[in-house]
Amino acid sequence: MIKKLNHDVSMRIAAGEVIERPVSIVKELIENSIDAFSREITLYLEQGGKTSIVIEDDGIGIPFEELPLAVERYATSKISEIEDLERISTLGYRGEALASISAVSKLEIRSRVANKDIDSGGIIKCEAEKILIHSLFPCKKGTRIQVDNLFFNLPARRKFLKNSSAELRRILQVINDYSLIHPEITFRVFSDNRKIIEYHCVDTMADTVKRYWGEDTSCFYTERERENIHLRIWWNPLPDSRRVLVSLFVNGRRVQDSTVRAAIISGDVVVNGEWIALIDMPTEELDVNIHPTKEEVRFRKSQNIFKIVYDGTHDLISQRLSFKETCGYKESISESVDLMPMLESQSYFMENELNTLKRTNSLFDDTRVESPQIPSSYQSEVSSGKQIETQIMEDKNIIKEFDINYIGQTGRGFLLFDMPDSLAILDPHAAHERILFEEILNDFKDTIKTQTLALPMEIPLMVKPIVYSNENELKKLGFTFDEKNLLGVPDIRGKGHLNPIELLRSALKGIENETDKSKIDREVWWRIARLACRNAVKLGWHIEKSEAEELMNRLKSCETPFTCPHGRPTIYLLNNRKLEEWFER
Repeated sequence: MIKKLNHDVSMRIAAGEVIERPVSIVKELIENSIDAFSREITLYLEQGGKTSIVIEDDGIGIPFEELPLAVERYATSKISEIEDLERISTLGYRGEALASISAVSKLEIRSRVANKDIDSGGIIKCEAEKILIHSLFPCKKGTRIQVDNLFFNLPARRKFLKNSSAELRRILQVINDYSLIHPEITFRVFSDNRKIIEYHCVDTMADTVKRYWGEDTSCFYTERERENIHLRIWWNPLPDSRRVLVSLFVNGRRVQDSTVRAAIISGDVVVNGEWIALIDMPTEELDVNIHPTKEEVRFRKSQNIFKIVYDGTHDLISQRLSFKETCGYKESISESVDLMPMLESQSYFMENELNTLKRTNSLFDDTRVESPQIPSSYQSEVSSGKQIETQIMEDKNIIKEFDINYIGQTGRGFLLFDMPDSLAILDPHAAHERILFEEILNDFKDTIKTQTLALPMEIPLMVKPIVYSNENELKKLGFTFDEKNLLGVPDIRGKGHLNPIELLRSALKGIENETDKSKIDREVWWRIARLACRNAVKLGWHIEKSEAEELMNRLKSCETPFTCPHGRPTIYLLNNRKLEEWFER
């Protein structure tokens, strides 16, 4: 039998469409504060917002007599006629947010109108949608909203909330997003009585982008215009990641859109890294009313959006290629890394490395670590007729029992060595990667030490939510920081001139991608070791005789000398017997 739902049930269903978790509330309230022309927004959280959320702003405020309407569904000051839906210019407009919040929490609003010379404002308290108090109340100009005991009347929904740190991370990401595109606003966040974020207003969005990605980030920027569409787009390439992270804002609204993402990744070159795209266009050219939480929009002419973003993406790719050609340089091994001998003791990370590589292959989401593979030609040309994989696992002395006799360097950059039974051809880049990789892992066999930075580095907004929600894990790994800056990083050899923020980013990827706490350390250091391998010499660099001999000596000392950490061969042996057969000797 079909029947109409009672009011309580229908309101809770409606609230569930808008309020999924604490971050949903924060997003709605932040948007209301921005619409109210606030210049300072402060957020107070307890247990990631599950226990309490308080937001204060210095906006235009709500008149006392309108407070009851503010918590009534479909009551709003943003629109009045159906035609207004065709030209929405504010972040909020439906009149659902406060009503939905009041239906699933204990809500209190204090507000005082900013443009009236009065000494007091008003207060209203609601619980499960019911108004308990509405009276005059002394308060400062602006609005203060407090939300306590979220989902107290929906225990089933409360069970689906994550732990406090996970909910806090989502909230901080929303704050970061809006602080990025609103340089005129100061944002502050307190969590469990501790201030964790304070972003002061700055002059331009270029300043907030630097703050978002970090002062030392080499990002690229361009602007384009097409048929009343204005695009501003930034790209921060991340060589250590295979992900494409797109932050899209349309008319100041943070949304997701497949058209924009497709335009960015549709080129035939690698566009890995972080992207920020701002699109400003006439409000009548898009529909913002297609998603319950306003996370998506629909463009009337999506082909124009695709074209302008596609062109902007290729502008940035061209900039990066030009930048690399302008700033490219070469250096020798001795200039790029300290040629220290291997530690005598070996890290537990390196025990049975072939098995470890195979076992951990399934852990990585964006960079697969493959089991070492040797070309079939290599297998057939090794002296004594043994299979190379058997020799690698059972006889690691295949290149350790001969004196080095360096011949020279090929025009392509490979190094040639004369062995008693073979000609050895060495890939200096792969060999140097293997050396650095094992040295780094050896550094973490015991207690991890911290290297204090001479100058603290500001933590980019992009990573702050993850930093503060994984504070304990990062400190165990050797990172130290305060509420704003990175103060220290793990003291490891082989990291060379790596930016400390890059080390932090790589560690965070390891933590985020591994849910098993017992495996986090291994995942993090594998990632950092791969990152540090960027310091390896490049194929084609000029290498002196002494450097080539040192490289071979250090490779001979490695636990697994035949492959780089990614599984590529480091050395190729051309048997003398094969040479004699070739020359008919």
